[in-house]
Parts: sequence; C-alpha cells; structure tokens
Amino acid sequence: MACEANVTKGKQLVLLARNDLDTAYELIGGVKTRGYTLDSPVEDVTSSSTTTSYQEAEYTGFSQASFTVSGVADKRTGVTDPATGLNIVGYSRLIEIATQGNRCGKFKMLNVDSGGYIEGYFNVTSFSSTGDTPGLLGFDATLQSKADIAVIGAV
Repeated sequence: MACEANVTKGKQLVLLARNDLDTAYELIGGVKTRGYTLDSPVEDVTSSSTTTSYQEAEYTGFSQASFTVSGVADKRTGVTDPATGLNIVGYSRLIEIATQGNRCGKFKMLNVDSGGYIEGYFNVTSFSSTGDTPGLLGFDATLQSKADIAVIGAV
C-alpha cells in the first residue's frame, strides 16, 4: 500500500503562483513559516503652500511589500489538490520565475482556513531548496514588490 504525500492537509497556508497564461493560480506547496513586511515611509517635501518649511506629505514616499516563505514542495504535480481545488505544479513554477526573464510573477499566499491572502506581482529576490529525505523537498524564498498588492483578512 502506497501513501501519497499531501502537504496541504492540515496546513493552514499555501503558496500559489499564476500560470503562464495568467488564467489560474497553481499550487506550489504548503507554507511552514512565513513573514511579511509592508513598508510605506513618509518623506519630507515642500509644497507651494509651504515654501519656507517642510511638511509631511502622505503618498510621496516609496512603498514596498515583501514576504518570506519556507515550506514543503508538493510532489503530486499535475493533479488537482482536493483541499484547494487547484492544479499542483510543485515548486517548479517558483524555480521558473526565479531563474527566467525579469524574475517577476503574480503570487498569492493563501490562508486556507480563513480565506485571507496576500496577492500581487512580486520579484523573487532569493530562492533556495533543500531536502535530505528522498521525495521530501523544502524551499525558502523571499519575494518583494513595489507594485500595488492586496492584503485581505488574516494571513
């Protein structure tokens, strides 16, 4: 009797990436640890009404969102995950985005239990993969974005 690995069973968070045709999300794997930072500093600027002094102007600074993920790649590639209903691509899609073109793709970190998520276009700025046990493959990635992102609910 063989057992199929299911990294989403009992896992609250999954990492998703859009497919090449940008028609659907695909499942990369379960997320064990994650962290995210939303950075939107305010800079001092002058305006026409304050020619001799500075005022803080909202929306003039830069903004950046980044998140780090560490997880287990789902090895059931090419099938539909029963927990999410999504096609499983494993971490091959993440490697493809991390190593080709402008290293940018549309990602979503989804909380399966609450439906909360972080979604947007992110550059893969760091990627690593490790695995000691045959068939078990872990990944670590850092994704950063200066584009608009959505943060909905508890992630």
